Amino acid sequence: MQKQLLLLFVLICCSCLMSGCASIISGSSQEVTFQSQPDGATVTVNGKILGRTPLTTNLKKKSDQKLTFEKEGYKTDTMQLSTRMDSWFWGNILIGGLIGSTTDGISGAVHEYVPNQYFIPLTPLDSTRLDPLTEKKAKAKEFIVLQYKNIMTDISKGSGEYLNSLISLLSIVPEAQKEATAKI
Repeated sequence: MQKQLLLLFVLICCSCLMSGCASIISGSSQEVTFQSQPDGATVTVNGKILGRTPLTTNLKKKSDQKLTFEKEGYKTDTMQLSTRMDSWFWGNILIGGLIGSTTDGISGAVHEYVPNQYFIPLTPLDSTRLDPLTEKKAKAKEFIVLQYKNIMTDISKGSGEYLNSLISLLSIVPEAQKEATAKI
């Protein structure tokens, strides 16, 4: 009976040493969540399409994986999936399981995705190119909002630096300034 218990204990110890601590505790895959603004971006890891955002999926743990978010009308965003060594891997070192450490390395359980949630704001393709006329109008609107009282004072006087600045911002030619001032 004692011999059988000793044999059982030895078998359990051997199986612990031969299996990786990280493999047993945290496994060789991990749940990762991907989100984008706007939704509907295609998520690709190392060329394999996982689906569209919002997406939560189990990924096989590996290092050096390239993550890509793609959506029509938006710039493609590519980055590395960030990993670190799973803390359970160190259990193998403490127990003395060289074989277990190898098991964790082969299965990928030695890695852990950190972060395990990705949120990517996508950039529209045309956002970098502002139409000069649109930009000019935006500046004029901002100036009017900020200096409304001063512009109205200058209009009531018939001239002034705020009215002149607005006319300049709007690129109104001298011949049309009188008519433009009346419309303002």
